[in-house]
Amino acid sequence: MGTIDAESDTAEVKLDHRPYDFLYKEGVTAYLDNNWEECMKLFEEAVQDWHWWENNLIRCRKICSKESNETELLSSKMTDDDRYYERVVRNTLCVIRCKKDVFGSRVDRVVERNVTDDFHIRKPYDYLQLCYYKLGKVKEAADAATTVLAAQPDNEVMLSNLQFYTTELKIQPEDVVNLELKEYGKEYVLATHTYDKADYKATITHMEKSLALYYEAYVDCRFLCENPFNQGWFPDFISSIANHFTFTLRCKRRCTWELSNLYGEIDDEFFSSYFNYLQYSYHQQGDMKKACEAVASYLVMSPEDEVQNRNKQYYMAQQSATEDMFVPREDVVSFKEREDYEEKLLDFIETNFAFLETDEDEGEIKTSTESGSTNTSAVGEGLDITTLKLASDVDKAEL
Repeated sequence: MGTIDAESDTAEVKLDHRPYDFLYKEGVTAYLDNNWEECMKLFEEAVQDWHWWENNLIRCRKICSKESNETELLSSKMTDDDRYYERVVRNTLCVIRCKKDVFGSRVDRVVERNVTDDFHIRKPYDYLQLCYYKLGKVKEAADAATTVLAAQPDNEVMLSNLQFYTTELKIQPEDVVNLELKEYGKEYVLATHTYDKADYKATITHMEKSLALYYEAYVDCRFLCENPFNQGWFPDFISSIANHFTFTLRCKRRCTWELSNLYGEIDDEFFSSYFNYLQYSYHQQGDMKKACEAVASYLVMSPEDEVQNRNKQYYMAQQSATEDMFVPREDVVSFKEREDYEEKLLDFIETNFAFLETDEDEGEIKTSTESGSTNTSAVGEGLDITTLKLASDVDKAEL
């Protein structure tokens, strides 16, 4: 299976060109036929191809965005709109070429909506956990069940199965892993373990590495939001741009929410928690400058937080820290500014636009006051294909 370096200009060639949706459907057939070896093989390959596809898609969009922003334009005497659209055209041309080079004949393949939904909710692992169990691979089955629960924490079947693996089959809970946990999450978990052991030097190492990887995952998540969707109507030029932009914006607003989920629990303070661990660890290591920086960074995200405000007062009263030492990290400030701006923009869209579906207007976007409607749904909300749905339960894998 080919791998990819997101910062590289080249992708490793994937020798097996069977697409993940084909492998997934074949896996379901093998599952229904009780062909457990083939079931395991096909679903594992499907998951690998899904990752290969997404990673290469991110790579193409990331490289082309950078290239189009750095390319010299045709003229320096242009309006801001002119410059923007020329860069969009150059970006588009680059992405088309990149995707054609990497995906070949698969570049225009359309995958059914229900299949992509299933991958988002980790349904392949739902099947895999039973296939593993039938083959006597109990640890792998427990890992697969945990992976499903990270995306579907209320899945009663998986909760029951995992309990069976850990109690009846004696799999140690601390040995069970989320197979879809990204690198930033792995480093974060390591950091919390070293923190609990009072190894603050190691905590700093793992937490700083996790934070850097988190930023990368955040960027990747946002690039994955730049997908096509069927608007369901024929808008004019500006309305079409606004509609598609809103579609991607809604998706991007979910990235921090998704990245905060390591094992099935959403933590609204996940990003901020980096700086709570770091401020204490740096303090324990005697690095007061870094400790103050971490406190200030936390307060950028949550200015009224009582604990961090007390920490600031403690450092100033007991540790000889001064006000000018509490300077937040620039990347945290930029992160917060982007999140706040996009929240305000989405609120503006939801407040001022309604998506009309009448024969007379043919779905034209109007302001909510013009439409006379109290429904203030965002532009294109009803066609937001990034909203995850549970697949049908007819083929639910159960023990």
